[in-house]
Amino acid sequence: MGRLPVIRIGIWKGLLQPLAASALTLSLAVGLSACTTTQQAGSPPPAGDVTPDTMMRLADTTRQSGDLGQAAGLYQRAAQLEPKNPKPLIELAGIYAQLQMPKDAAQAWTAVLALDPKNATALRGLANAQLQTGDTPGAIQNLQAAQAILPDWRNDNSLGVAYDMRSDHASAVKAYKDGLSLNPGNLQLTNNLGLSLALSGDFAQALPLLESSARDPRATPRMRQNLALAYGLSGDDKKAAEVAKLDLDAAGVKENLGYYEFLRLLQDRNAIASTLGAHQTDALN
Repeated sequence: MGRLPVIRIGIWKGLLQPLAASALTLSLAVGLSACTTTQQAGSPPPAGDVTPDTMMRLADTTRQSGDLGQAAGLYQRAAQLEPKNPKPLIELAGIYAQLQMPKDAAQAWTAVLALDPKNATALRGLANAQLQTGDTPGAIQNLQAAQAILPDWRNDNSLGVAYDMRSDHASAVKAYKDGLSLNPGNLQLTNNLGLSLALSGDFAQALPLLESSARDPRATPRMRQNLALAYGLSGDDKKAAEVAKLDLDAAGVKENLGYYEFLRLLQDRNAIASTLGAHQTDALN
């Protein structure tokens, strides 16, 4: 059984690179591998021979087929055909987010905002890309602007991640709770709230929340491993191992237990938060 991937941000990144570690990733989502947008055999005729609507339909169909690289090229062409229409750029930004290309996603979202400055979805999309590239202040500013335009639990969720990345767990907890007031029982918010409390050392409140989300039928492996992490940070290696082995092989469990011990030795909560980076998410927000 393979080990779960982890994105680490902060001063300890190089030191921790060999470790399997627990599965924390940005609770915002967004991923990218490389994408190719060159025209292939059987691709549509030159942009001048088709209408913007036709190009968009073709791009949508191509995306649904799973060919994200070709779809990205088609959305780019649709945007060239109709430069004042933000929709092709919104779809393009979404693909870049899926492919974990945050710099490209940020450029696309910025282009959307140039056409529609009050687009709350674009502001949140840009903020999520900024979180991945390390621009936490910019992300917070854009998320606050998005929330002022259109209140949405996803804005609060991303704000919580941003604050946790700055080790401002009190503000993070408030953001997650604000999100839960808009979307009670949301699994992602609950998990991130519990993890934030664990990072601040409040295991009495953190563990029940993380246990609840880990037991949920919709729970992801990362959510279960966040519970294992919290047990590990609290010093309960036995329970940490029990949870970790639900998704990891024996070698992965052993490495993660060593990782938890390393984190405990840091003692400084800010250093722990910096080491881990932020939270996890399994869906594009």
